[in-house]
This record gives sequence, C-alpha cells and structure tokens, in this order.
Amino acid sequence: MQIKIPYGKKFLLADIPEKNLLDIITPKELIPPDSAENILADALKNPLGSERLSDFVKKEDSVVIVVDDYTRPCPNELMLKPVLEELKMAGVSDSNILLIIATGTHTPPDFEKIKEIVGDKIARNYNVISNDVENSEYVSIGKSKFGNEIEIIKEYLEADVKIILGDIVYHYFAGYGGTRKSILPGIASRNTIQNNHSMLFENQSTTGKLKGNRISEEMLEAMHKAGCDFCLNVVLNSNKQIIGAWSGNPDLVMNEGVKLIDSLYKREVLKQSDIVIVGANGYPSDINLYQSMKALHLATKVTKKGGIIIFIAECINGIGSNLYLEWLKKYKTSSEIQNELSKKFIIGAHKAYYHRKAVENYDIFLISSLDTSCYLDTFSFSCVANINDALIKAFNKLGTDAKIIVIPQGTVTFSILKK
Repeated sequence: MQIKIPYGKKFLLADIPEKNLLDIITPKELIPPDSAENILADALKNPLGSERLSDFVKKEDSVVIVVDDYTRPCPNELMLKPVLEELKMAGVSDSNILLIIATGTHTPPDFEKIKEIVGDKIARNYNVISNDVENSEYVSIGKSKFGNEIEIIKEYLEADVKIILGDIVYHYFAGYGGTRKSILPGIASRNTIQNNHSMLFENQSTTGKLKGNRISEEMLEAMHKAGCDFCLNVVLNSNKQIIGAWSGNPDLVMNEGVKLIDSLYKREVLKQSDIVIVGANGYPSDINLYQSMKALHLATKVTKKGGIIIFIAECINGIGSNLYLEWLKKYKTSSEIQNELSKKFIIGAHKAYYHRKAVENYDIFLISSLDTSCYLDTFSFSCVANINDALIKAFNKLGTDAKIIVIPQGTVTFSILKK
C-alpha cells in the first residue's frame, strides 16, 4: 500500500507491505463547511461572551493585535483582514493599530518573513513588531500562583484594546496551543518563558491535558493578568483549511476549539507497533529539526520500547536552535539534561531532553534534507536516504513480520492506546 507522507511543501511515498501494516493513523477529515472568509465573518459577528469587536472599540482607542509567528500554520493574513475591517467599522485609524508577532524565544523575522506572516499589504500599511527576547522592553505584571514573575512586552500592555489571534492545536507539554499561548510564551520575556517551561517534567505537563497542567495554568493566568479584550482562534484540518473559528472571550473560545480538536485529532490505537513511520506535517511544521521534534515525541506513545521510528522531516532551515545542538553535544542522557534543567531551566535545552528520551528508548531513522555528516554521533539517529531504505534496515533488525503504524501528520495527531 502506498501512503503519502508530507515532506516540506511536497510528499514522500511510503510503500508498505499490507501484511505488515497495522494501522494508518490520520485525523478525521472534515471538509470546511463554508469558505474561510464566511467562517471567520460568522465567528466575528457572533462572539462568545463578548460584544462584537466593532461595537465596543472606540475610534480613539489604541489597538494591539498579536499574531502567530512563522513556525505555525495559522492563516494570519486571512484572519487579520476581517478583524481590521471590524476596527475600521469602529472608526479606528490604521496608525492606531499595532501588530505584534508572537515569536516567544524564536528569532524575530525580517521584513520579507513578516510579509509571509501577515501578507504584503498589511506588512506595508501597519506598524508590525516582533517579540524579541534580546531587545524588547518588558513590564512585570506580578507573580503567578506558582511564584514566577510574569513579564510581558510593554507595547501590548500599553494598548487600550488587546486582541489575540491564533490556532488551537495539540501541544506536547502545554496540553494545547491557542489563546493564552499568544501571551505566554508568545510575547513574554525569556525569564518568564523559561520559568514556565521548567515545569515540563511534571506528569501533568503532557499532550491533550489542561486540568492540573501547571504550564497551561500559568499561561492562562498570564493572559488574564495582561488582559485580553477579544480573541479570534481557528482550528485547521490536515490540509490547513479553516474548519472552525470562534471569537470573543478567550476561555470560551478555547473550550470550543478543544472539543473540535479532540473530535478530529485524538485517535485511539489498539496496540503499540514495532515500527512507526511518522511525518512532521510538512511545511512549516517541519521547517527545522527543533520544531519537528513534536512529531517524534508524539510517535513514541504508540511505538514499542526498543522499536524503530522512521522520522520524516525536511528541515529546510536546518536544526533551528544552536542551544539545542549544544546541549545534545554536551549531554548524552536525558537524566543528565533533566538534572541540569532542574537547577536552572534554559529554553531550547528542553528539546534536547525530549531528543535524548526518544533515542534512549527507540531506534530513530531520520529522513531529511539536513547535512547530517557532522552530527550523526550527536543526534544518535540513523540517517537514511528514503523510506524504502529505512524499511529494509528496520526489517533486517526486527524481522520481516514486524508490524507498522503510519502517522502522516504526526505533529497534530494525538495517538493514544485504547483502554
């Protein structure tokens, strides 16, 4: 059976012997019920727990809009257009509107990348800045219930009306992305992000869990402390089409988004497999190894210990984090990394922890565009040219009767064992 696996902006074909194929785990496909423009317009006309944006914003208000960065598939330009139209209806001038790209600790985009994120016309006609943990100015808004200082970019806090845009997806230690994630880590200081992410070693800090997840709870607290007057979030199908949109109160928006995400992307598996072939969703989710690791992490949940994961991620922009690479070079076990991060958490190093956890329990065969010749020992991956070569090596090691699960959209597919 031939199965298409996203790879950058293209696909690779996996040719799987049917006797070996245990399961193909894909999201439940949902065709958009209407055009993206109509779905967004309906959401903005019918906000949850809030007045319509154009009804409560005053023309003299300063407005800030936070949008996702270049590592997310969120359709920012599509979402911004009707939001900006709502503000125009309220009489707000373009000069009173500031856009902030929620880069967290990622490298701030240049102007060409900003045009990709928000669209050429919006980039040229509106003031757009990015969260820059090296150079932005932050203001403390107090401590969270966990004792961590919450510092948020000054420009957001100074605005009269605060709006956040984003998409709701699974997140491997915050439970889900979306809503509050635009604030923390999106526009927070490095220290605030590091303190928040340092709670990832707790059992409740896991995919698909919000209640009792301290990371998510602190994100939510940060959003409420910083203020959010209006939220617009979407859910996308596996083709990156908008299939759901909600606006208004961010807590109500999150509730609706989580319901839809779980109905589409949470998939039950009868048993773990000897071999798992996982794709990192293609561009932009597999833009670099750092981002692609989410798919590898989720694949481990349905792979037998000692099994093989064939990990497919183009990584057109390379590794994605020098710090991540440095920690892989410095520490050879996950326990060493956890010990160091428990003393002082450093954002970026946590991906090295997940990397080491994976290679300690599974053989990882990587298919990518990376020049891995310099990193083979560091990664502890086996690098292969294509899926067929990977399968030959896997069968040689595990036997020709080894069972295979294929997860083409591994970054968003939450596979769990059926109880």
